[in-house]
This record gives sequence, structure tokens and C-alpha cells, in this order.
Amino acid sequence: MTAMLAWLQGGQGWWWLPATALGGVLAGWCARAMLVRGSPAPAPVRDSLPPFESIGDATGVGYYHWDMRNNALQWSPQLRAMVGITDGAAVTIDTFRQHLDPEDAAVVDAAVRRALGERGDCGCEFRMRVDGMVRHLRGSGRIAFDADGRALSMSGAVIDISAATEARLAMAQRERELTAIIEHLPDVISRFDLEKRHLFVSPCIEAITGLPPQAFIGKTNAELGMDPVLCMRFGAVLDDVIRNGIVREMEFSYFGPAGDEHFFVTRVIPSFDAAGKVESVMTIAADHTLREIAARRLRASETLLQQADARKNEYLATLAHELRGPLAPIATAVQLMKLSERQQDWRKSRQVIERQVGQLIELVDDLMEVGRISAGKLVLRLARVPLQPAIEHAIESVRPLFDGGGQQLTVEMPEQPVWLDADSTRLTQIFTNLLTNASKYSEARGRVALRVTVSAASVAVVVSDDGIGLSAEAMASIFDMFSQVHAQGRQARGGLGIGLSLVRHLVGLHQGEITVASAGPGKGAQFTVHLPLACAPAAQGDVVAAPAPDPVTASSKRVLVVDDHVDGADTLVALLEALGHTADGVHHGSAAIAAAETGNYDLLLLDLGLPDISGIQVALHVRGKPWGRDLKIVALTGLGQQHDRDLTRLAGFDLHLVKPVRMEDVLELVGNARGG
Repeated sequence: MTAMLAWLQGGQGWWWLPATALGGVLAGWCARAMLVRGSPAPAPVRDSLPPFESIGDATGVGYYHWDMRNNALQWSPQLRAMVGITDGAAVTIDTFRQHLDPEDAAVVDAAVRRALGERGDCGCEFRMRVDGMVRHLRGSGRIAFDADGRALSMSGAVIDISAATEARLAMAQRERELTAIIEHLPDVISRFDLEKRHLFVSPCIEAITGLPPQAFIGKTNAELGMDPVLCMRFGAVLDDVIRNGIVREMEFSYFGPAGDEHFFVTRVIPSFDAAGKVESVMTIAADHTLREIAARRLRASETLLQQADARKNEYLATLAHELRGPLAPIATAVQLMKLSERQQDWRKSRQVIERQVGQLIELVDDLMEVGRISAGKLVLRLARVPLQPAIEHAIESVRPLFDGGGQQLTVEMPEQPVWLDADSTRLTQIFTNLLTNASKYSEARGRVALRVTVSAASVAVVVSDDGIGLSAEAMASIFDMFSQVHAQGRQARGGLGIGLSLVRHLVGLHQGEITVASAGPGKGAQFTVHLPLACAPAAQGDVVAAPAPDPVTASSKRVLVVDDHVDGADTLVALLEALGHTADGVHHGSAAIAAAETGNYDLLLLDLGLPDISGIQVALHVRGKPWGRDLKIVALTGLGQQHDRDLTRLAGFDLHLVKPVRMEDVLELVGNARGG
């Protein structure tokens, strides 16, 4: 303390008091000690504060007096309590400095230095450390000078502003947090006055509208160019909230600058003044675009699922009907053969059975094609082929239909070959389906025409009829799977609704296009297939022709038939024996292995789904034996998916046939087996 006082009296008087010597100055409400140059000396310190103690008790204000001549410092009881000094110990400048927050020491020193230099009042805010707690104080004081301009004393007051400061700091923190939330919240927050002008808009508005928030301030939605209908709706909601002081909610969509549509759900919330009247309106617009898009997709999916379910039910009903159609005459023919011994009846029954089984095979083949297309397993065998033979083969296939209905078929084709890079078998399938469809939906003695037109880069094949025609609605869905535009009523013609869908897929695989046109119900229909042309082959060797089948030999063969379907196996064995071959039938995989080891067979017709072990396992076992390496093994199964064919190929099968198969194909296999 002595060193500090000696320093204070050095230099050129009190004007240069250092900050470290003035640490006892406190901030607060000023006690006006009217001491001026030339005034009498102040009263002793012990007599200067007591009159103010009652005021301090009543107001919570603490007082201090600092005699700068002898560095004596006196604090009122209220000030002692603020700083945490409860005993009667003397207080000094060091006492004050010990409790002062180190970060605020420079603030207090600067305030005292400024008051000395300006000969004015001193005031500032600072923090004190009391029992480990921080207390915020505000102090003020006035310095008295003698006639020579020397500082005599400082008197003043201190008030505790901790509660107000903490509230202010907490409010500032909340404001910062709210600002951060608003800046990063995807929802658009706005505030409107009672004239529906924008008072505030959150920054995310710029990403939606392309306009910065400042462009909205002071303007209404109408002035900003909002859609008039939407502006009217929005204004009506704002009016309702302003008038009734209630919270409202509305949904709307908005098209952004790029033309993309945004969907919002907006809550409109009133803000009230102290009198309880609405003074402004806040809106929170949540962007529900992704949810709305997902909801629309879900609704569309539900619609598609409902349509698919309805088509499935129609398909199953039609399939049952189509299967009963051939089965009924087959059952009748069998009963006729049981009851009659006349050769004529047996021959007629055989013809009926052959014809109806052929229809069943066509139905199953169509279903298999659908499965391969759906799985993406249908592969074309492309070659440079002429178009005309494929059309001629299709005409040969459908000729009985036209002859039976007395229908007229006219064909116009170029004489010169029209070359395509195509699968000739699939081309025939395309035109067979189209001609069959034209015959089916034409009346007796109707007319069907097929016309081929060649252009520079493509060929158009037009199949037209004068049949029952199509409505616009029917044309929109006629190529859909299981679509039957004439499924019921007088115009119903049966079928599974598969043929035209297959045609569209096959044409697409050939990089072509199929279209349909009709003038309306009762006015016929026209299907046009467009296919890309290919250059004519440079030499005959460029044309890939289908290999001709080997002729069937008449020599007897030994055949082992393996099938768990007893009737199917026994019937095939009987047929082979009737043709002069030796055939045995077994119904289990283990029995097939035992028979193959001792039978010296030329051909093994093997089903895949057997009760004990699979046909794949049987084939692997047989191929592993020396005697089975050259044996011809053919899969004769109801499993026709691509992975089934891959399995049989890897297991060593020579061929994979899917039931039902034509007897001609089976007999050809037997004729080409070893030993012939």
C-alpha cells in the first residue's frame, strides 16, 4: 500500500494516476458529492456514509467513499454484502481487486482514467467473484478536486444487476439459437403486419423463389406476383386469423422459377400485444414436396395394383374357361371310346383328342413365353433372313381358321426378298398371332388382308380386317398383358389376352414397333408392324438356315422312360412299343439308375421332379459311368425356366423338352438315338 501511495504522489499530480492504482472504483448509481475546486475539505470518512445506510437498506444500493489523500476506503453494509464480506474487516483497494473479475480490471481502470482526464463522472459495469459465483454490478462515482486540481476523493453507489444481466444474456442466447434454427430450418417462417405486408421472411425463401428475404419486406403477396387464386386463398386465411385470433392451417402448391412444383402445409399463428389484440401474424410453411410425391406414387401404385389384381382375376377366370374348353371334348371322346367299339367312333374320338390337345399345348406355350419374357430370358437367334418365308409359314398355320370360317385372306408381298436381321421362328410367331387375332375377331365370310410395304430403311407389314373393331379405350390397353377388350358379351372370342402382348415384346426385341388403328366398334382394325431393313447378303453363305432334322430311322431302339406321373410314363412306353421299340418305364430316380446300369439303353427320357432324387442327380450319376457317357439323355419335364435349362445343360443332358411335347418330336428323338 505504501508503494502505491508513493506512486500516486509522484509525477505531476493526480492527472496521471495509473490504472492499477484506481482498481477500487465501482460502477453504479452516482451519489452526487458536490465537491468543486476550492471547496472546504470533506468531512471525515466515518461521518460521510451513515446517513445513507437507511437509504441503501430500502433501495438495495451500496455506497462507497474513497479518500484519495490517505487511500482510505469505506463500503456500506449493502456493498459489503454484494461482494461477500460479512465481517467487520477493513476493506482496501486490494480487497476490491481480489474480488474483481480479471477480465474486467482493464474496463474499471479505463473508466477511472477517463474520469480523471475529463474531470467528469465515472461509471461502468463489471463482474465480481463472490463465493465462486459471478455477480454483475453497475457502479458510478464522482471525483472531488481541491483548488489546485488535485483529486481528493471519489464517492459513489453500486447496484446489483445480476438478475437483469443474466436475463439479458439468456435472451441474447435464445435469440442466437432462434436465429440459427431459422437459418437452417427448411420451413419458411414469415411474419405479416395487419395490412398483410411482410415484416420478416426466413433465408430459405431464396432457394424456393429465387428472391432474397429483403425483397419481401414491406410488400404483400400480391405485390410480389403471387398467383391471384393462391393470393386470394392466402389472404382470406390471414384475414380470418387477424379478425378472430385463431390458428389456421392451409395447404397449397407453388411453382418455383425452374417450373418445379413445391407442396406446402402452412400454419398461420396470431401474435398478440399487451392488450390482447392481434398485432401481427406468423406463418410456418413446411415443405411437404417429397411426402406429396411419395403419396402420389403410392396412390398410383395402389391403382396399378388394383388394376393388376382385377386383370389377374379376369385372367384366372379366363384360363379356367380356356382349359375347360379343350378338356370337355377330350373327356367326352374318352367316354365315347369306352362305350363304343365302332372304328368310326374311335377315329372321330382320336381326331377330337388330337385337336384339343393341340389347343392345350398352344395355351401352355403362350404361358411359357410370358414367363420367359417377364424374366428377360427370351433370346433371339438372329440371322440374315428374308421376310416372305416367315409370313408364308404363318399363313400355312392359320389357313384352317380362315377356311373353317369361310373368311377371305388376301396377301400382297414384294417378289424380291425383303432381308431382315431377325429370328425367323419369332417372325412367324408374330404374324401367326396377328392373323389368328384378325380371324378370331372377324365375322364368318369376313375379309382379312396382309400387305407388305418397303421404304428406304424399314418394312411395314399391315394386317387389317373388317371385324368388330376397337374403341379408343380398348386401343390404349390392347397390348397389355392379359388384356381382353372383348372378354364378355356377344363379341367375346375367348383367349387369355396374351397374344398381342407377346407380339409387342417380340417386335420390340427386333428393334421394331407395332401400332393399332380402328375407326371404332364394328369398323374393323388394323395392326402395323415396322421392322428395320438389312442389306441383302453378299453371298449365299451369309444366310443362316435352320439345320434340317435327321431322318427318322426305322430300326428298333431301347428307351428308358423315367417319370413319377404313372399314366404319362406308361402311355409313352406303350406308344413306343406300338411303334416297334423296346421301352421300359420307372417312376423313381433310384430305380432309373438301377435300370440304366443293366439295360443297355439308347435313349433316356428323364423327368426332373422325382420323388426320391432329382433327375439332375440321376443324369450326373449316369454321366459319371463309362457306359453312360455316350447315352443320349433328354429332359422331358414341366420345368421350362431358363435356370432349369441351365441346370440340365450343366448336368450333361443332350436336350431339354418342356411338356406337353408333340409326339412327332419324341419319335424323332428316338429315331436319332444311338444304335439306329
